Formats: sequence, C-alpha cells, structure tokens
Amino acid sequence: MMDNILVVYAHPYPQSFAHAVLDEAVRALEEKHADYNVIDLYADGFDPRYSAEELALFSQGRTLDPLVTQYQGLIEKASALVFISPIWWSDVPSIIKGFVEKVMKQKWAYESTGRGVKGKLGHIRRVKVFTTSTSPTFYLRLICGNAVGKVFLGASMKQLGIAKRDWVNLGQVASSADRRRAHLQRVYRDVSALCG
Repeated sequence: MMDNILVVYAHPYPQSFAHAVLDEAVRALEEKHADYNVIDLYADGFDPRYSAEELALFSQGRTLDPLVTQYQGLIEKASALVFISPIWWSDVPSIIKGFVEKVMKQKWAYESTGRGVKGKLGHIRRVKVFTTSTSPTFYLRLICGNAVGKVFLGASMKQLGIAKRDWVNLGQVASSADRRRAHLQRVYRDVSALCG
C-alpha cells in the first residue's frame, strides 16, 4: 500500500503561525510527491459536540454526522497522521479532542475489552503532532503536566493502536522571526521524513 499522509489542522485564523506550519507541511508533501489529504476542522465547520441523538448511537459505533463518515474514510486510507494546532491552556484545542471523541468510534477505531481499550487503527504507522505556543516547550512538558505527551499521545493515540507517536512543540513563536523560520525548517524536515 502506498503511504498516505492525513493532516488534521485546527486553527480558525488564516494569518496564524499554525497556518504557516500547515503551509510548510503541505509544501513538503507536494515536493515529495506524497499522497496526502488535509482536514481543516474549522473550515469544514466540524462540530466536536455530541448531540443526544448522536450519543444514542455510541455503543453501536454509528454516526449521524456526514463529516464523521468522511473523516473515517480518510483515516482508513492513511498510513500516518499529522496534527497541527496551537496550544491553548497547556493542551491541544477542544476541537481536536472533540475530533478524537466523535470520529474515533467504538467498534470502528477500538473495542472495549475486560483489560481496557484495544485499538483497531494499527495500519497507521505514526502520529506526529505539531503545536505552536508562546510558552517555551520545557514549561509545557515540565511545569504544565505534559498533556499532549501524556494524554493525547500517551493514552488516546496509543489506545487506538498507533505504535509510533511523537510531539514537536514550536515554542516561543512570538519571540523572533529567526525562531519562527527555524521552526518552519523543522516542520519541513520532519514532514519530508514521513514520506520515505
């Protein structure tokens, strides 16, 4: 199967540094002639909330949301996931958490067993998370509890059956143009490496 990279992007403001990260990731994918898709959660109008009607279908692994069905189709084709978002209140934004809660359905993405959750998305060989922050990365990892590393990657993505998971925080983005340029170079290198 040919590699397929699925980028999940979450930022409502097109002039944000997160959007520059998305542009650089797409540039790397284009220059590597990669097979890829981009989900832009805000542009799509994705609603991360469960309605009572949607939640009633939870145990069946079904959905009423056509975007959920569309996203699941893209995930089924993907060999790697790339998340791009800001850090808000020491973690990824709620729309990203809602994407996981609403799209990664029981019976489709995982099974509940007597020993915990057993993931069904092992065909995805890697998850890479790029976040942007005004805070330095050590502050998020050591002082704020490392929510992205411990919970988003260390629990949620692991429970989906994805073995390789890593987080790159592009910190202190407001400090200098040189730092932002170096961050974008890192994004280009890391995304290019996913295409090999």
